[in-house]
Amino acid sequence: MALLDLSNEVAIGIDIGGTNTKFGLVNHRGEILQKGSLKTTGYDKVEDFIDELYNNIKTLVDMHPEVSVRGVGVGAPNANYYKGTIEHAPNLNWKGIIPFAKLITEKFE
Repeated sequence: MALLDLSNEVAIGIDIGGTNTKFGLVNHRGEILQKGSLKTTGYDKVEDFIDELYNNIKTLVDMHPEVSVRGVGVGAPNANYYKGTIEHAPNLNWKGIIPFAKLITEKFE
């Protein structure tokens, strides 16, 4: 049985906070290859925030042309894991129920 070569596979980790969002590329051993952050505040529309997040993460991925992104994990206030939504987060500008997983999937495809 051949072993899988996971050395070039990474995940994108995103931690959305009320003030700042942190993100990074993580390998299969849990090592952070590259990381960054941006302000969570200042975006009236969640789509504008996702555009900026995507551009920042793309810059990190482009710095590592040898890697293959296998997935994205997101932590967010009032996240509903089962629905992929952020629901009525009191510390975010975007109100109501945000279909965050759907929006991220569409942007990162």
